[in-house]
Amino acid sequence: MNEELELVKRQLAGMKKIEQTGFTNTETATVYFREKELILEGIVKTLETVTVQETSEVEALKSTVKSLREEIKGQAKSPRELTRREFLSNLGKGLVAAWIGNHKTLAELSFSPNLKSDNWTNPKDVIWGEKGWSISKAALGEPMGNLATNDQYLINPIYEREILTEASKKSVMMHLVRHRPMAGPSIFLPTRDRGGVELHWLTAYGQQIKGSKPKGAERVELKAYTLAGYIPWFDEFGEDAFIELALMFIDEFIEVYGQEFDRQCLLADDDPFTGAMAVADSTKVAIQGANINALTWKDFRDAVYKVPAEERKDCSWFLNETVLNHAVNIEDANGQPIWRRPTESMPGKLDLYPYHEVSIMPQFTDITTDKPFAVFMNPRRIQHGNRNGIEIKKFDGTTESMEYGELFLRFRKRDGFLVTRPKGNIVVLKTKA
Repeated sequence: MNEELELVKRQLAGMKKIEQTGFTNTETATVYFREKELILEGIVKTLETVTVQETSEVEALKSTVKSLREEIKGQAKSPRELTRREFLSNLGKGLVAAWIGNHKTLAELSFSPNLKSDNWTNPKDVIWGEKGWSISKAALGEPMGNLATNDQYLINPIYEREILTEASKKSVMMHLVRHRPMAGPSIFLPTRDRGGVELHWLTAYGQQIKGSKPKGAERVELKAYTLAGYIPWFDEFGEDAFIELALMFIDEFIEVYGQEFDRQCLLADDDPFTGAMAVADSTKVAIQGANINALTWKDFRDAVYKVPAEERKDCSWFLNETVLNHAVNIEDANGQPIWRRPTESMPGKLDLYPYHEVSIMPQFTDITTDKPFAVFMNPRRIQHGNRNGIEIKKFDGTTESMEYGELFLRFRKRDGFLVTRPKGNIVVLKTKA
């Protein structure tokens, strides 16, 4: 049998594996069904290349594709709704199944085994059948791998999106930066300075039109690395504990992931990425006073004008709430706050520009000499590379496990961060050396 036809059959067999679990919101469903449409388009192109000898079978498969397209359109209009309780119950059940190696339950919940260390197994390529797991892209008869000892699994992609939506509530930067999907360990991004296109006036008929094209773009590499964390676990499960287990996993994951996301965007110094506060080529501006106690609103005003007006209109301040509190309570010669009266709330802007309070930024009392403490920038200058997939694994090979019998559930997530075009676009406010 033609191997291309066999591949098509396997892809069609796996087309319904996700939506049976349901969706928690319409946005997730829309993205998912759009991806399904792209898969079907690829199948159609494959069928067009198959030799004439299998015409009858090709026509049957084309008919299947047509019916699936109609079915997907209907499901996309009214996707199966997954309640919050159902989501938590299914997630908890999947975590338990991964812990004990219950492959059938994992397949029913659209979790999938992850057998590769660098290029993770794509859940779309994994199919569960009568003989167990198989890879749709593998050659005929090729086994998927030794699943008897495999203990690492990828969470249902729909549940992954839900978890990351929860994580965004614990992060300041996740809503603000530019997100880029990554299919591999790195991608190269073109980055141009302002005025990339050259314009020429023609003042006479028949005048030569000079070449007008963008100036050469600098290509910068956005790399993704694996972030791992360990959640203390226990080995006694019951059906009534599924929701509690899911809540525990979500709470632990989103708390640490949200803060780490902000740290890589703002504070990280080659650890492993470099955030906006430490990036080279940004404009460093020292306050006028001798130390942080002398900080005034004029320091903020002087700093913003280091950024050109066309860039400045999209910029915001990022600083700790204690620094903001000091600034808005600066008093005049009569002891009255300059920015607000005692009965007024915090102002919505910091000297005409929006601000974001970030708890991981330096606190007012910890700011010593030559210390950066605030940054003014357009947050979309930060590129976040998102390699889909949250992997979970039972982890008992630790010192705590041997000495105290404590077990852990390890999670892994792959991300990349890159601050682009900091020169002339990002200002870091600091104390004097």
